[in-house]
Amino acid sequence: MDWSDLEYSITSEIHDLADRYVWTDVLLQGDYHIQKNVKNGLYRLLDVKRKTLHRGDYQSCKNKLDGFSAKFKHDHLVLMIHGLGRHAGIMKKSTDALRQAGLSAHSLNYATLFESVDQHADHFTHLLNNLQGIEKVSFVTHSLGGLVARELLCRSLVWNGATAHKIVMMGVPINGAEIAEFLSRLKAYKVISGPSGQDVLPTEKIKDLPEPAIPALIIAGGRGNENGYNPLLSGDNDGIVTVKETRLEKDHQFLLINSIHTKMMDHEEAILETIKFLSL
Repeated sequence: MDWSDLEYSITSEIHDLADRYVWTDVLLQGDYHIQKNVKNGLYRLLDVKRKTLHRGDYQSCKNKLDGFSAKFKHDHLVLMIHGLGRHAGIMKKSTDALRQAGLSAHSLNYATLFESVDQHADHFTHLLNNLQGIEKVSFVTHSLGGLVARELLCRSLVWNGATAHKIVMMGVPINGAEIAEFLSRLKAYKVISGPSGQDVLPTEKIKDLPEPAIPALIIAGGRGNENGYNPLLSGDNDGIVTVKETRLEKDHQFLLINSIHTKMMDHEEAILETIKFLSL
């Protein structure tokens, strides 16, 4: 590698770090990810350390990936799906803990600020339909990620031989968030939150979304009182989502933790209960 190649590599990595909010995972095999840039339509192949190995069109990235003969360590895959305005790295602590417990956990990245829940589900459906060597798929989600997973599950429960197993939803506004409805009155809300920001509003669309047809663990954040972390919201809450907004109509396991919305995925009890739930 000459100096020009090294300079290009370093510049690319810095650029990727700044632009990680525009990349969405579209293929996963072993520890390798193929991602699409939703702004310019280009693709890249990442290794286990999320270092870029190749850039180009989808097929060239796929050809490069096929050369590695990558395989998952287990036949039970756990997909970690982050929330609005976040990125895959946010789920690192919980992902690492699940891996140490013997699960094939992988944190997915998706461009929450630039596309809708339906579009996120389109990308992840492609990813699920191209899985190799997986028998069961579970989902560990935070906030908007839970709505994306629900959209996936209402489309299908089987992908290329892999069957939907369980879902964990942390701070997910099942029927929309009261705070989103309040903020939507501000002109800047739509610009800042993008299409997905509209999808967390308590609209008929989200209320009509079927509840997951697989076992669910709901984890809500709050203070165990009537005010929660945000006294402007109705009842106990994590500062963003109320405890009531997280509950399903169907029977499900439930856990209330003392945590604000943005820290739930790192909460020790939440991680331990997630591992226990998925391992049964």
